[in-house]
Amino acid sequence: MIIWLNGAFGSGKTTTAFELNKRLSKSFVYDPENLGSFIRHNIPKNLHKDNFQDHDQ
Repeated sequence: MIIWLNGAFGSGKTTTAFELNKRLSKSFVYDPENLGSFIRHNIPKNLHKDNFQDHDQ
């Protein structure tokens, strides 16, 4: 089962995800912001975007 949380910035998605993770055995949290941080740290500065979501796929 995948539970996809969506909402505005600062609405509590991450907090909710970790609360669900505590309550659901064998669950894990996948946070795409970790990938955004990886991209920012591993590409040349001249390719940086203001928001990692703006990078081409």
